[in-house]
Amino acid sequence: MAAAEDILTQKILDLLLKQPEGLEVDEIINHLQAKDSDISPRGVRNLLNQLVKGEKLIKRKRQGQGRGKPPYAYFNLKTVSQYVNPFQDIPGVDSAKSHFVAKTEIEKEQINPQERERQKQWRTVLERIAANNLLADTYAKVIIDYASEIAIQNPVELVVNMAHWVVNDLNQLGEEIECKLQKSETVEAQVLVRRLDERLTWARNNLQKFWRLDRSRDEIEGILDLPSQAKNFFRDGIRAQFNEKAARDRLKNRIIGDRLIDETTPPVNQHKAAVGTDASIAKIFLNHTSGSFIPPDPVIVTTSAAAMVVDDNNPTKQEYLDFDISPDGLQEYEEYNAAAKGLVLSPNLMRTLGTDTFKRAQTAALELRQYHQDYRVATRTTEWRPMGNLPDLEINPKVTLIFRDGRVFPVVHRINFYEADGLYGDIVRNQIAEFAGVIHNTLLNPLGEIVYGSAVKNPELSWLSPLVFWYLYNRKIQEQGKFIVNADDVYKAPFVDTSVSHLLFLGLANHSSEFNKQKHFISCRVLRRFSDIAFVDDILPIIISKDEQPEPLNENDIEDWQTFIAQRLARKKANGEENRLEEDDYTPFIYICQKVGVLMCYAAPTSAYEIIVNGDSGGSGHFLIPRLEVAINLEKQNLQTYQKTLDKMLSWLAAGRWERDHGHTQTGFDEGETESRYPVLVPDVTLYADEAAKFARNKLSDEVEEKVRNLIADLKKHLAGGR
Repeated sequence: MAAAEDILTQKILDLLLKQPEGLEVDEIINHLQAKDSDISPRGVRNLLNQLVKGEKLIKRKRQGQGRGKPPYAYFNLKTVSQYVNPFQDIPGVDSAKSHFVAKTEIEKEQINPQERERQKQWRTVLERIAANNLLADTYAKVIIDYASEIAIQNPVELVVNMAHWVVNDLNQLGEEIECKLQKSETVEAQVLVRRLDERLTWARNNLQKFWRLDRSRDEIEGILDLPSQAKNFFRDGIRAQFNEKAARDRLKNRIIGDRLIDETTPPVNQHKAAVGTDASIAKIFLNHTSGSFIPPDPVIVTTSAAAMVVDDNNPTKQEYLDFDISPDGLQEYEEYNAAAKGLVLSPNLMRTLGTDTFKRAQTAALELRQYHQDYRVATRTTEWRPMGNLPDLEINPKVTLIFRDGRVFPVVHRINFYEADGLYGDIVRNQIAEFAGVIHNTLLNPLGEIVYGSAVKNPELSWLSPLVFWYLYNRKIQEQGKFIVNADDVYKAPFVDTSVSHLLFLGLANHSSEFNKQKHFISCRVLRRFSDIAFVDDILPIIISKDEQPEPLNENDIEDWQTFIAQRLARKKANGEENRLEEDDYTPFIYICQKVGVLMCYAAPTSAYEIIVNGDSGGSGHFLIPRLEVAINLEKQNLQTYQKTLDKMLSWLAAGRWERDHGHTQTGFDEGETESRYPVLVPDVTLYADEAAKFARNKLSDEVEEKVRNLIADLKKHLAGGR
């Protein structure tokens, strides 16, 4: 009997996978009976209820075409967003448009087009690999085949040697342009000028901005000097210059590990309770007034959520949720203060701020709400709701690990945004202050450190991939007499880090005989300070004046940061620039500039590759790897201490705390291609936090829904009164 039920279940799942618009119960019965007339309608109905209860299907109301209660439809989880729409039955709200947007989708808007194109290409590569048992794509095959050789390369030497090659390449291009111009070959010269400008931009972003191979400034010698534009090569005769020794010294304080890829066995799980946090936005469209020529804009309501897993060797998973769609103060939406706190952004603000600034404000508000959720977890002020047959917690267990869904650092982080006037500036400053509060109550907590990490599903910048493709280019690998990797592949690496790390790990796994969930493949670890991303390119490196002499700012010295701010404000005043901030207003900003960094890497358990290497699935089972980050206290100034903090985070994962997130992939923006998506391998609490942000998969509490109803009713009155 059980076998028959399993067969019927699979038929229903397969049917709904091909019907992304969902099917009503009678439609499902008709489809099934068309192939098997003996199927019982009552049995199908009972099984559908079981599948919904077991969270294998989603049941939602359809929009009715006439009067009466709208019918229910059933959906396969892989074909539809799992966000509940609590506004579906609220009068005055256009529920067909109102929806929830995950933080992951918001972050995708921040990714530059080149990185997005690499992600799309990676999807195509994975499809070919799966279809042809790892032999279909040339780049992928080369990375897999040479993984063992690439893995043992020293990352410091790789960066130094790549920087040397880049400098020589740029200078050679400049000389070629001069030759072309001397021969009056202007068309060919213009082609080379565009190529040189592109490569200069890459060198600034990758070598100077990310690796902090700083330029010379104010007569202070730097590490890497680049002409500002391609035309400087042939007009002024300026050439790129590189200080190898200074570069090596800088990188030794930025990179942990003497191999690009290694294997590690983190310590046993050191955490009794770990928490994942996430955020999303609700876009609420009020019903469009008949005859109005003004298109409706959404009301943005931010939400935050957390999921806690308690590990006390109990075979039953103990999961608790905390979510907040209607935080205290939502009813004050009409006040400037509520918007500054990131609670609600009304359509009027979009018209006031402008579309681009409104999008950035939306991102900052989303981050603000998630940092507030992190703060509540760190200060033990959450209200945990048990999942399943678990007891209510009389005392919140002490959480020692927090995993954010998304970056540790704020997405909106630059000092010019922090100094912005008006509402946008207030939101950014509140976001930075909340982040500083989280850091104070995690890394610097006098009652005991809380490890503060994150999983970044869609990294904005790739740093591992260029190193791999530069090595392969320098290796001069050929196929049928042609070089496989060329110079453009270094500057425009075809794959993103999340795919290159997977291919490297897979290549190592092909030579492994033991697959252990505790043993992990791991990349070298890279340190990045908050101050690295807080300042635009024309400020770094930061120079301050001491005794009327220019000196490099000591980023570990709070007094140097205070001097920098004082001199910055003095320059603004001398130039007649308006800035309503005082020195004290910068306290949270310079606090995290001095104290906070992240250690980032890519890692995955060796056991995750067993099905690919030893299975008979024809190369399927692939997945994407997020960038792992852990916040570190820079005051300790010790790479070994930083590694210990990372090990504490990895200890949770070494206990098998990984999950495959099928709902969010780097190709999730490709509509209608659900069958070709590949899951992201994430920490379990990250996945559970995402589910909490979806209101615990349809477990939206009555009191929260009532608050939303009241909010919409008040919102309608306010907008009506403002006309």
